[in-house]
Amino acid sequence: MWDPLTNACYISNLYLLFMTADGPGLIYWDGMVGHSGKNGCQVCCGVKGHWKECGTHYYPVLLHPHNYDVTGSDHRNVDVFNLPQRGSSDYGEKLKKIVAVCNPTQWDKMKMETGLTKPPLILGLHPTHSLSVPLCITTDIMHLAGNLSDLLISLW
Repeated sequence: MWDPLTNACYISNLYLLFMTADGPGLIYWDGMVGHSGKNGCQVCCGVKGHWKECGTHYYPVLLHPHNYDVTGSDHRNVDVFNLPQRGSSDYGEKLKKIVAVCNPTQWDKMKMETGLTKPPLILGLHPTHSLSVPLCITTDIMHLAGNLSDLLISLW
């Protein structure tokens, strides 16, 4: 960077710890499929969504609905007191798969399998200037924080 007051140049590094955005904005930032995808968890925990038969939208449901046996959406309940840890040990392998696709059909298949659509923008930074991907990716807390603060301030 150039400082016009002192006529000096210096190096300034950008450091990012946690990036936040609303749900649609996170898709562009983190390269994931979003909350309506089969692997839609924004913290890469591996919990898969359920979908309606012949539908394209997945729902982040932890409990398996009664009398519900749809192929590809037949995974069992996820214990809310024993959720998988944030981050994915196989994130790098998933990223290699999505980058290696050759055509739109393969891309659609890999997108559903991996939960990724592209490499995240954060990978453009030097590795020491951010937390590792996917641990630095946040959920859609922007609206939660705004709505809670508005509610609490009006209550106080």
